[in-house]
Amino acid sequence: MEFNKLITTRRSIRGFTDEMIPNEVLKRIFEQTRLSPTWANKQGVKYVLVSDPSKIEIIREASEQEWTKSANVFVVVCIDPKDSGKNHDGLQYFPVDAAICLTQLIYSATNEGLGTVWMGWFKEEPIKKALNIPKETRIIGMTPLGYPKYKPKEQKRKDLQDFVFGDDYGKVWEGLR
Repeated sequence: MEFNKLITTRRSIRGFTDEMIPNEVLKRIFEQTRLSPTWANKQGVKYVLVSDPSKIEIIREASEQEWTKSANVFVVVCIDPKDSGKNHDGLQYFPVDAAICLTQLIYSATNEGLGTVWMGWFKEEPIKKALNIPKETRIIGMTPLGYPKYKPKEQKRKDLQDFVFGDDYGKVWEGLR
């Protein structure tokens, strides 16, 4: 898919068909996702591809979101903080690394005709236990993967002048006038 079309047509999907995703498609998604930029190219982000129905049930319970019942595959994105870095002010970048990688995964899946939605609302411990994720490793986000059951309409977005500033915070960039 052409990049601009990919960006403008991606939607958050919360309803999926029962059609299984071929392994070749999943492999292409992860091949593209592994190219994501990370702090000092440490590539510390790990992915757990979950298709076991008993483990999916734990994800459903931990997310407390009814719509998850239609998904039969989830990707859990996690990272050990030591596998990333900190900036000069001590801000840890492991959540940024994982967010970049999950975003690239979402766009790769969209390119393959799959639906996704960023999931950040979940209880981490039950999922970590069910998937044998090490104690020090954090789950940053998850997404279901599947063929969309419907196509959501486009949602209203803020105008550029509401968030693109020139030289000073709050000052509208002159390129938008």
